[in-house]
Amino acid sequence: MRTGLCAVGLVAIAAPAAAEPTVGGIRPDARALAEAREANLEPTSVREGFAVGIALGLAAQFGVGVSGASGGGGGFDLRLGAVASPRWVWLLELAATGYASDGDRINQSAVVTFGGQLYVNEAFWLRGGLGFASFHRRDNPEPDLRGLGALGAGGLDVLRRGGLALSVELAVTVALYGGEQIVGVAPQLGLSWY
Repeated sequence: MRTGLCAVGLVAIAAPAAAEPTVGGIRPDARALAEAREANLEPTSVREGFAVGIALGLAAQFGVGVSGASGGGGGFDLRLGAVASPRWVWLLELAATGYASDGDRINQSAVVTFGGQLYVNEAFWLRGGLGFASFHRRDNPEPDLRGLGALGAGGLDVLRRGGLALSVELAVTVALYGGEQIVGVAPQLGLSWY
């Protein structure tokens, strides 16, 4: 009887320890285990292959040292890329903000960047990129400005169906033209396909 109780006790103690896999006495990361289980199977991620997205919304741009560069209007964002992993997407992106100046003339700031989008969890993401910028003044005969540009954005996928995602996002663009800068801020509604 005593031997039987000892055997039951040892099984009860050993069963939870056997259920948690260890490598060299160290418990591996849960995310690494999940990715290892998918290694030879169909991936469970809805993001794969080609990626395309567009976002539209209101925008404001602020110029520092640039005449005719501050105002409110609209903004858009166009993204093309490739899914690298369930959490990372490489992107080539065009983001622009514009506002009406002198009636029907639109002054605009645009950046073209190469970067990526990181899914922090299934729905929340952060995006960034570096590239080139231009500022076009239709109300001023001065030549267009050209320089370096950067983009940063954050968003939340509020609705997803298969590879299609509807998101709310906030994008910030920075354009550097020597000693002059233009910053654009745009809350947007986005639509993406992964």
